[in-house]
Amino acid sequence: MTPASKREITIAVQGATVAVASPHTEVTDWVASYFGPWWPAARGDTVAFTVVAREEPVRYEAVTVAVTQSGFEETGYPRVPTRYARYGDGTVYAVAPEDRIAYRWSPGRRRMTVYGSKTLVDPLARATARVSRELIRAQLIDQGWCLLHASAAVLPGGQAVLVLGNRGAGKTTTAFCLTTVGAELLANDRVFARPAPDGDGVELLAWPSGAAVGLGLMNALGWTRIAARRLAQGMVPHTSQDGEVTAALHGEWTDPVLGGDGRELKAHLRPEEFAWYGVRTVATGRVATALFPRVEAGATPHLVEGGPPPDVEPGHFMTGSQEDSYPDVFGLTGGRGAGQPGARAALCTALASMPRRRLVLGHDIGANAAFVAGLLP
Repeated sequence: MTPASKREITIAVQGATVAVASPHTEVTDWVASYFGPWWPAARGDTVAFTVVAREEPVRYEAVTVAVTQSGFEETGYPRVPTRYARYGDGTVYAVAPEDRIAYRWSPGRRRMTVYGSKTLVDPLARATARVSRELIRAQLIDQGWCLLHASAAVLPGGQAVLVLGNRGAGKTTTAFCLTTVGAELLANDRVFARPAPDGDGVELLAWPSGAAVGLGLMNALGWTRIAARRLAQGMVPHTSQDGEVTAALHGEWTDPVLGGDGRELKAHLRPEEFAWYGVRTVATGRVATALFPRVEAGATPHLVEGGPPPDVEPGHFMTGSQEDSYPDVFGLTGGRGAGQPGARAALCTALASMPRRRLVLGHDIGANAAFVAGLLP
């Protein structure tokens, strides 16, 4: 065990706490590095929940039996087929055979146990991080936070830009463009938000996650050569990254790589990799403006004039109404992972009172960044 490695760490953010423990320090190190850019490991004697992760083939098999002998349900968690069964005392057993991972949620003990069928650090660590983040989410939802499908960045003056839109609208593109002019990345796909307690606008809080970035955007940002160098030095690609994308990055190709369904396959970046590309992160921000972008090849960045302001009704941009990759398998939020109804309505009212703009961006990263930064007072 290295001096920096610990068998137990605590994640604490906005009063929400989870202790993560494992005899495999590779797991706790992985979790700490994943959350670290936004939610660094902390020290504290009081924690709300505990997650324990360990390699126990016998326990894995026992949970598998407990699930299969019950009237189980099946879902993707996040995209891995997962079977789960809820018992009368609130205990939930779940198993993801593809990853050879099992879960036991004991609400009375406020404890989540993650079992690996064998010592495969990556799937065990990813599963541990996933449920730890879900336990933090449950606490934040209780505090009145909501979860949005959005990206966000905070400019040097402290003003946060919230970027909303459907899948493929350009949320990630906008956020990473802003990092080229000194902004700090708060979120690239999901972000917590709530009306500020002092009544002045909307607060944002990071939802730690990696990023899926197309090869064209990687190249435009100047990241392709960095990725190729890292791979040549022995960097292990993200396990969910398609091998064709890895080969393309090795060769510094910039053309899109398409999957069998015709959709672009993207590079998958871990949170700790952002620093390699000069991206700095920040955990919180206060919204100055909400943007609704559309990216068009060859376009000069411009505002879309006319028509009503972009809609911010609760059903449009909140997780749960769109595809949610993290269903409430363990019943942590009562199915309200996007936020309590009253909190969602209050957030929409707050967002509706703020500047909201539709805009078109092109493929020139510098022009996009300068244009968006110039929209702020």
